[in-house]
Amino acid sequence: MSARTHQFISQPDSGAPPLSKEWRVRRRFDRRLRLLGIPEDLTGWSVLDIGAWHGYFSFECERRGADRVLAVDRFAWDRFGMDEFLAAHKRLASRVEYQHLDVHDLDADTIGQFDLVLLLGVFYHLRNPVAALERIARVTKRLLICETHVLLPFIHERYPLVPFFPGDERAGEQTYDLCGIPTMTGLTEMVRFAGFSEVDVAYRPSFRYWKKFVALVTTRPQSGRGIVHARP
Repeated sequence: MSARTHQFISQPDSGAPPLSKEWRVRRRFDRRLRLLGIPEDLTGWSVLDIGAWHGYFSFECERRGADRVLAVDRFAWDRFGMDEFLAAHKRLASRVEYQHLDVHDLDADTIGQFDLVLLLGVFYHLRNPVAALERIARVTKRLLICETHVLLPFIHERYPLVPFFPGDERAGEQTYDLCGIPTMTGLTEMVRFAGFSEVDVAYRPSFRYWKKFVALVTTRPQSGRGIVHARP
């Protein structure tokens, strides 16, 4: 992790979390960076970070040399505010651009096209997943990296299923939030249908077979994080 990114995570303002919690957060983001497979050198690349929230990956792409980074968000910046993003932007003296924009409203004529598009922890919140992916395909020049919850049923994992659930991990607190969690097959098929010609699975959920066993015992499908890389 770079000194600047380390500063962003490990030196918050007043009310800083205990060191043990802080260390767990850094470890989690380090692991995500490894699994995502974002190119180490982004010199000459443009980057669009969809659902940027606090901007961690936007600033990381800037650190890796991207010529242009645009962070967009609507849901998180509406619900939770964008104070964290703006504070980090100021602290890092960042050149990252930002727009209050919904993924369903992406327009290549307005924002342009980008070599790298990040869709991290967003897909399962989308109201209209295929329509949003079609918008994303139009603004992607080289590579889309999509990280999302994927469904792990005991059987039928190879079928393109997309059940919808009310809420996220805290369903009782977020009844307004509807989540669609696809099987990995469902995810890759939707990405292809939206206009990407090459789709590769970069990462499948951890403890996959154990979770499938739990799904059998509890008769409830489980989920985990999956990552795909897609190219136009």
